[in-house]
Order: sequence, then C-alpha cells, then structure tokens
Amino acid sequence: MKMKRSTMVFQGILILFLVGGVALGLRGRMSAIADGMPNTSPATSKVPVKTPAKTTAKATPKLPSTVANAVRQDLSKQTGIPAKNLRVVQSTPKTWSDGCLGLAKADEMCSQMMVQGWEVVFSNGTRRWVYRTDSTGRVYRMEPSNT
Repeated sequence: MKMKRSTMVFQGILILFLVGGVALGLRGRMSAIADGMPNTSPATSKVPVKTPAKTTAKATPKLPSTVANAVRQDLSKQTGIPAKNLRVVQSTPKTWSDGCLGLAKADEMCSQMMVQGWEVVFSNGTRRWVYRTDSTGRVYRMEPSNT
C-alpha cells in the first residue's frame, strides 16, 4: 500500500509534535520534582503529592530488669549499700571481645568468642560503679577502676 508523500510528511510532523510535547511535559515535571516543588500539571493535579516518610533513629535497646537486678544485688553485697539505694544511671549495649567481658584476670582462661551484653553504670548519689555484663545478666564483672 503506497502512501502519498504529503500524508507521510504530515504524519512525521504529527509524531514530532507529539513526542516533543511529551518530552516538554516530562521535563517540566522532572524539574519541579528536582526543585522540591509539587507537581501542578493538569493531568496529575488532583493526585496528592506523597512526601517521603521521616526516618527515625534506631532506638537504643532498654536494659532488661533481670540484668539490672542481678548486678545491683552483686554491687550491694560488695559495698554493703542497700540495693534500693543503687540506681542505674547509664546503660549501653556492648559487644565484648571474650567470655570474660574483656576483663580477664592474669591466670584466667576465657572463651574467645564475642559476647553481646551491657555496660551498666550504677550510682548511690555520691559514687559511681561500672559493670560489664552478658545479655542475660548471668555473667557480670565490675571494672577494676571501681574496686
């Protein structure tokens, strides 16, 4: 089927016009998005612009009460201070280098695996003590500077 030359030219111009219009429309949308402005093109003006959800910082895990209580009882026994007078003033999740929580004694053998746990700071209002624990509170040690 043969087309007339004028029909082919007309179709070519029509295609260029349509492609150009689409390209201009997209360019306008892309620059508005890049500039942080809402899209106001007539085709999408009824669609609400979604803003990205705000990301929040990951919350620090809370010290389990079983860990705090185990360490509080040990500190009370060592110092003679009633447990009710010992408060946790800071707790930080930590990964210790070994089963001795990084506090091996000179002649002590420790497992050589990483141990998830806590660094817990207690105070009686006048003095501070720093403990290292595993994640359950079954293993704990007071840092030497506190003894």
